[in-house]
Amino acid sequence: MAIFCHTLSSLSLKKLINPSKPTSTFTYINLHIRFQAMNSISDSSSSSSSSKVMCQLVPGLDTNEKEYILDQTFERYTSKMVKRNGKGAAIVWFRNDLRVLDNEVLFKAWVNSECVLPVYCVDPRVFQASTCYFGFPKTGGLRGQFILECLVDLKKNLMKRGLNLLIRHGKPEEIIPALAKDFASHTVYAQKETCSEEVNVEKLVSKALRRVHLPHSTGRSTSQGSANSPTLQLVWGGTMYHLDDLPFSTNSIPDVYTQFRKSVEAKCSIRSCAKISMSLGPAPRVEDWGCVPSIEQLGLQPQEAGFMFYLHVSKGMRFLGGETAALSRDFLKIYKETRNGMLGPDYSTKFSPWLASGSLSPRFIYEEVKRYEKGRLANDSTYWVLFELIWRDYFRFISFKYGNSIFHIGGPRNVERRWSQDQRLFDSWRNGCTGYPLIDANMKELSATGFMSNRGRQIVCSFLVRDMGIDWRMGAEWFETFLLDYDPCSNYGNWTYGAGVGNDPREDRYFSIPKQAQTYDPEGEYVAYWLPQLQELPKEKRNFPGKLYMEQIVPLKFGNPNGHRGQDRASAARKTNYGGRGRKTKGY
Repeated sequence: MAIFCHTLSSLSLKKLINPSKPTSTFTYINLHIRFQAMNSISDSSSSSSSSKVMCQLVPGLDTNEKEYILDQTFERYTSKMVKRNGKGAAIVWFRNDLRVLDNEVLFKAWVNSECVLPVYCVDPRVFQASTCYFGFPKTGGLRGQFILECLVDLKKNLMKRGLNLLIRHGKPEEIIPALAKDFASHTVYAQKETCSEEVNVEKLVSKALRRVHLPHSTGRSTSQGSANSPTLQLVWGGTMYHLDDLPFSTNSIPDVYTQFRKSVEAKCSIRSCAKISMSLGPAPRVEDWGCVPSIEQLGLQPQEAGFMFYLHVSKGMRFLGGETAALSRDFLKIYKETRNGMLGPDYSTKFSPWLASGSLSPRFIYEEVKRYEKGRLANDSTYWVLFELIWRDYFRFISFKYGNSIFHIGGPRNVERRWSQDQRLFDSWRNGCTGYPLIDANMKELSATGFMSNRGRQIVCSFLVRDMGIDWRMGAEWFETFLLDYDPCSNYGNWTYGAGVGNDPREDRYFSIPKQAQTYDPEGEYVAYWLPQLQELPKEKRNFPGKLYMEQIVPLKFGNPNGHRGQDRASAARKTNYGGRGRKTKGY
């Protein structure tokens, strides 16, 4: 499914960038630099017998293949029957929904207007701020690069359909109202977010829009509110099940996932994807649409976040941002068998980075799963893909019930526990120097690629909070910096769950490192890859090297790593992403 970087370098630069279509300066420079880097990597690899390839792309298709899949998918998910019935201009404020297909925000704006202005605000509070409690970068270089690639791709896909993407630097509550005034836009459409930082920005934008006075001939109907001020219309998106279709109120959502899942599976239906028109124009007249910034212009240094490192690995993964890449990733057939894997590009679907950025919608995945089952077969793998999407929905919905408490140290149940913030212990964990190969390998993969396996996230969380006794929020904020698929709902839900302070009162999670190593890395292939000093050891010694590796920073709470014995009381039910977002005052 994946191809190596040196294969891509054999393509001409002309195939990477279509000169017949407008492109931003960043697109050309970024791809040109990456092209040169891949060439140099390929050259060096051909002269070295010890390193045949240098990195693996996810998805592993060349540009022409991805564009072909994109065009085919757009044909299936667009409609010639969609008619416009609105007047005037509308603004689409892109946030965490960086896609064209099944974008309810874009659909509603197009239908209810004569002209759509797509906008993305490069908000310094997202890219240049620090996490709340422990001061890590809120957005690290790896995720920053991924988001920029998503924007380049979104701009390209909008332009192919008669629009463009206006890039502005600053706070949305300052940019959006000014644009609404300049373009006499009667409505600003945006995806409804659920965490308080984003909700606060929504409130500020809405308040600022009420101070904008428009002429009466802006195309607003009388049902759209005040006749002379634009309005902010927030549209629910980002989940497979719609909020309005749940069989219970948000205050009554079950505290146990299984009860939630069984209820929605039995009583809810999943809405169809919003099928847009193939042509979305006309675009408004804009003198300067702006360019997607470079990673350096955001104030982020990619090499500090492992950028140079993942160009020098053979089994590390290089995720490509954007809807085009997302639609090219297809791995349904053997998902159940590979979802707990740890090494290489071919385990699990790896949809999560694109889901987090909104390059892919859960409803689209659902429809593609059903299309796959109809055309081929239904199997355990297709069900487990949907199972994980329901988990993702659950964490987003459960946040409504518990509000800010999900960000507090005691979690939704206000659990009182003495947590340590020992900096030496935490540094050993985040730097992959704990003395436990399975922990260290996972943490080094995270810092190098921005990704960690589903299984690995559970293991390193358990070690940090159970064996080290470290404040779980430190781990949550560290993941916030590095994860490509960081999303506060899933990630804070998972960290509170793993720390035993989540909404499920039955939860008591401990992952025994010896047992996990024996089960998921029995020959030590994973740890030997990320910790090269272990490669010369016998396979059975790699996860249990004793004094042949560094000294263990703390003893395990349960289990003897040298005796290959362990106690594992972890529930197998929770198997999705971990990550966190440190905030003093939060609410979903």
